[in-house]
Amino acid sequence: MAFSSKKPFLNADEAASALGVEVQTIYAYVSRGLLHSESGGNKDRSKRYRREDIEQLLLRREERNQPGKTAKAALSLGQPVLESSITLLGENSLFYRGKNVLELSENGSFEDIACLLWEAEDTNPFESDWPILSEECNKILKLLEGRPILDISRILLPFLEYEDAKAFRKDPKTFRKTSSSILRYLTLFSSAQTSSEGKISETLLSSWNPSRKKEDPNFIAKLKLLEAALILSADHELNVSSFTARCVASSEASLYQVVLAGLAALSGRKHGLLTEKAILLLSQTSGNKKKDKQLLEEKLRSGENIPGFGHPLYKKGDPRGRKLIQMVEKFFPEDPDVQLYLQFLKQIEELLEDYATIDAGLALVSKAFKLPKGAGIGIFAIGRTAGWLAHAMEQYDSGNLIRPRAKYIGNLPQE
Repeated sequence: MAFSSKKPFLNADEAASALGVEVQTIYAYVSRGLLHSESGGNKDRSKRYRREDIEQLLLRREERNQPGKTAKAALSLGQPVLESSITLLGENSLFYRGKNVLELSENGSFEDIACLLWEAEDTNPFESDWPILSEECNKILKLLEGRPILDISRILLPFLEYEDAKAFRKDPKTFRKTSSSILRYLTLFSSAQTSSEGKISETLLSSWNPSRKKEDPNFIAKLKLLEAALILSADHELNVSSFTARCVASSEASLYQVVLAGLAALSGRKHGLLTEKAILLLSQTSGNKKKDKQLLEEKLRSGENIPGFGHPLYKKGDPRGRKLIQMVEKFFPEDPDVQLYLQFLKQIEELLEDYATIDAGLALVSKAFKLPKGAGIGIFAIGRTAGWLAHAMEQYDSGNLIRPRAKYIGNLPQE
């Protein structure tokens, strides 16, 4: 039932081959409403078919033949388990609301992408002033100085929710205003500031690199790279943190609680902490190819995983990681440390015969910017929060409670 290609769309011949039927049967499926066709944009007026729709037909067929088998696979990189119009994963790219994310990351602003994800382009919630942390909140923030960014966020968000009288209002305008406030709160926590007037990326970069003023000729290039890192981190369909966020939203918990749930999932060793592990790995390069090869081989012999490489959804490499690495190469062509990190990443790729993921890309950005400890996962958390909030809004609109069933395999009760 697996496809060798991850193209989001198939033509009629490819669809027929995947389903093991004649092309005429594909047309019959469309007429019966089992498949949706749309223009392929070609002069011959040929149609194209969504890969997900083809997979759903195969899923139904397998479920009829082996009831229960497909449900188990669906929870682990298997078939889609719910509908979403937010992110489409392609073979060499991904799309937010139908727009190519790699192209958006080159010139877009993170705030604009958040509005795109929230379908708020006409009523930009970021046009209002930044929220100001209360005196009580600042006291707590000072007590937490030096703690990891995720810890600070998880401790202070419930406090901010209590202070927000509109946190439980259920209208689209309030959802989007609350979402923009939450993103800005996380930015203030990550930058150790109490207020700001600029964009999220400017606030972060100015705080993390206070000596690098806007007069720096490379400031704009660095700002573009940070914007790209936030944009590329924003959403990735139903990863573990986004699915967790949707489950919490389906209970009609507040947006603050949705983000808290997402942060909890992100803190795990198999999710957000992979970024921190990849940063630590880059810090271990000696710049000597022979020594670095020995280091990597020792890790593999001892059973360690090499973080930041090999994404199960991309056969030809994670396009987000590739994009960030390309941008770092472009913006830091003469930085000797960056060249060592790039050499090390290439060496790992050749040794593993696999490709860098977004975790490796974020790690490289962190090292190139010489960011403080925890800033890498801070970028990931702020970026991904925009996606969690989009999933929450979509789930609220559906009105459905996410409540899957489990296949019981334990001891049977005694009769």
